[in-house]
Amino acid sequence: MKQGKKIAVTTKKIAALFCAASMLCGTMYISDNADAAKKPKLSNSTVRAEVGDSKTITVKNSAKKAKVTWKTSKPKIVKIAKKKSGKKAYAKVKALKEGSSTVTAVYKLGKKKINLKCKVIVKEKPVVTATPTPAVQATQTPSNTPTATPVSQPTTEPTAVPYSWVTTWGTAEENFSASENQMPQALNGTTVRQIIKVTTSGDEFKLRLSNQYGKSDVVVHSMHLAKQVQADKSTIDVSTDTVVTVNGEEEFVIPAGEIIQTDGIKFSVDALDNVAISAYFGDAPGKANEMTGHRGARATTYQVSGNNVSEETFTAPTTTTAWYFLADASVMSPEGSKAVVCFGDSITDGYGTDASYLGRKPDSYTRWGDYFAKRLQGNEATKHISVINEGIGSNSMMGSYPTDAGKDRFRRDLLEHDGVGYCIVLFGVNDLNSLQDTSKYDVLKPEYEKMVELAHENGIKIYAAPILPFGTSSYYSEASEQVRTMLNDWMRSEESGFDGVIEFSDAIADPENPKNILEKYTHEDGLHPYDGYEAMAGAIDLNLFK
Repeated sequence: MKQGKKIAVTTKKIAALFCAASMLCGTMYISDNADAAKKPKLSNSTVRAEVGDSKTITVKNSAKKAKVTWKTSKPKIVKIAKKKSGKKAYAKVKALKEGSSTVTAVYKLGKKKINLKCKVIVKEKPVVTATPTPAVQATQTPSNTPTATPVSQPTTEPTAVPYSWVTTWGTAEENFSASENQMPQALNGTTVRQIIKVTTSGDEFKLRLSNQYGKSDVVVHSMHLAKQVQADKSTIDVSTDTVVTVNGEEEFVIPAGEIIQTDGIKFSVDALDNVAISAYFGDAPGKANEMTGHRGARATTYQVSGNNVSEETFTAPTTTTAWYFLADASVMSPEGSKAVVCFGDSITDGYGTDASYLGRKPDSYTRWGDYFAKRLQGNEATKHISVINEGIGSNSMMGSYPTDAGKDRFRRDLLEHDGVGYCIVLFGVNDLNSLQDTSKYDVLKPEYEKMVELAHENGIKIYAAPILPFGTSSYYSEASEQVRTMLNDWMRSEESGFDGVIEFSDAIADPENPKNILEKYTHEDGLHPYDGYEAMAGAIDLNLFK
């Protein structure tokens, strides 16, 4: 009996220990899950508004049982117009007068309490000045002439300068099937920060986002804009951090095979600013050949895990030099503003500007289009002209590698932007690779004619940039040189219909042997003018764009 009692007691002790261990394990499991839960944070750390504007600030990762109370430090500047607690906690705030105020969301979940803060900066709306009424000149009236009864002048209403959307930056979309190494890590659950350089100024901004080559939808949980602090760093100026919306919603979808536009948002940029576009992705294609973007960004793209759209600097990001889902950016621009589409291949795309073997790095912005944009901004009469780079490396007029053939993508790249008034065509050299006869001339000439016709049908001036020399490259053959000469002579003729000619060759060709690019510009390449892009931009007559 004593032994039986001992066994019973031991069994009870083991059961008690097992129960305690189970409770401990359960506690640890709950704790681990709690730690793994995403911390609540506001959708914005800074919001910029004009007097009278309403802005929505949301709590990201808010729990269903959370209690959120909202307050503002200066209610005479910013007031809480509407608020909600719980799973989809938010506050709609209204800007009352110029100044700044801190909006605080007091987040309570159980015993946990966090203060989440957002700074709201309010400016006065721009004042539209009235057009002055011309002064009435007094005239001397003969004494015997009756004085006319004075007529009251109508009050002059303020007149606003007409504004419209004009694309300030753009790229040629392509699929990534030709270079899978350009793809970042899987997009789902990560934030990707991409950098673009705008070419004109404006206070209202919108994007076009493309998934035209995608086979599945792209879900964007959140997208923000901010100014980049330094060209080769992920750091942003958090005071400029601004939410991008589509149909008023922060979360949106770019459907497979489609292109969408974001809402126009208040976001001020100066010409030649670098703008960071940070997107936190949900479901997105995981394969390179299902993605839409541009391989030749020559600007660093940064990627980190989690939602970090408002993070000032990314820690240990994965990097690449490609753009994803970006088609263009437009700013609201004054009357008379226009965009120039630079249609081309790798020479327009800026091949060699990031060549490590020449000591080059990404983020230099030294394509001929970049230098062209600087020249336009340095000239008072052309500051209203923006530059869109539609170059794709290895692209040819007739061939589909690495994406659509030039003849097939020209309509899209010319007409799908806002406010296009001009086009420069520097294109065709990839069709002249080691030709054995001159039959290619009769194939290419009609395609240029179609380009001219399409531009003119849409009120766009189109300028020819004759094909650059390549005498020291592997492309060269006597037949290739003959076709180049035949096409260039035709482009320069009135028969071509081009509105003008931009002679890049005059700036970079060897004067003693015009079949070649000067060695100091092309080095051993013979085809790409690595160090000649600035000279090319310098050859453009700005009077063509006034």
